[in-house]
Amino acid sequence: MVLLVLAATTGHAHAYIDGGSAHLLIQGLIAGAVGVLYYLRNPKQIWLAIKRRFKRDRS
Repeated sequence: MVLLVLAATTGHAHAYIDGGSAHLLIQGLIAGAVGVLYYLRNPKQIWLAIKRRFKRDRS
């Protein structure tokens, strides 16, 4: 969502990103890509695991 907003805005950007923030941004992008790839490979398994979690007996 943030990337879409940034891509849609026009104008000059004057920003500073320190090394720590850039590292977290890169880690987040990599984690998102890995999550999407895992979901595309195992969608049925993921939904079954979610259903099992919510069907557990909580008494």
